[in-house]
Amino acid sequence: MPSRQPKRKDAIQTRTALLAAATESFARSGYEATNVRQVCARAGASLGAVRHYFGSKEALYREVLVLAHQELVDRQPVPQILPEDDPCDALQQWVCYLLRIFLIRRASHPYAGRLIAWELRDPTPALDQLIAKVLGPVRRALDQIVAELLGEADEPKLRAQCANFVHGICVFHDQNRELLQRFGHPVPSSEKDIVALADTITEFALAGIERFRISHNTKRSGKLNNG
Repeated sequence: MPSRQPKRKDAIQTRTALLAAATESFARSGYEATNVRQVCARAGASLGAVRHYFGSKEALYREVLVLAHQELVDRQPVPQILPEDDPCDALQQWVCYLLRIFLIRRASHPYAGRLIAWELRDPTPALDQLIAKVLGPVRRALDQIVAELLGEADEPKLRAQCANFVHGICVFHDQNRELLQRFGHPVPSSEKDIVALADTITEFALAGIERFRISHNTKRSGKLNNG
């Protein structure tokens, strides 16, 4: 059952209050432990309001999860590579974009970090919606950049692995804040430091991708000579 978009002011306020109460509850307790009756009580709404506006607890959670992450990515367009763009610059912009989300925007968002932590710990069908609507477009932009960097060496498995490495390095700085702090390398929290880290990650990634490209060309040349 699709969620309803109310038109009356009081209905809009009720739906907004339900989303706010549900977001707090899901972030605190996760999907399974969240009680819809308590969400409604916190929002000052009747128990039937969730079914009326969202259809089900699962649909309410899906909207909460997607909306929280949409708020993070919508503050800036996802970097896209155009035919005339330098793929090296495009990679740096993408890494910088993701680091801003992880280290600045999500860190300052009251609930997004805890919502995704619960979801990754115990995935629900809502994760597919989050990927389709929010995470997927961000990842596809990276895949396109990596494909350009690989050139003739590009093939699905290698492209995915290279993109995983780049993505993973960015995620590492988000998920290991305390560890990095104790190692004496705290994660950056300012725009200037974010850009500096993005430059370093990009340089590291470019060297690896270039090595794959050279290896491919060497093997291809050897096959041609042998043939």
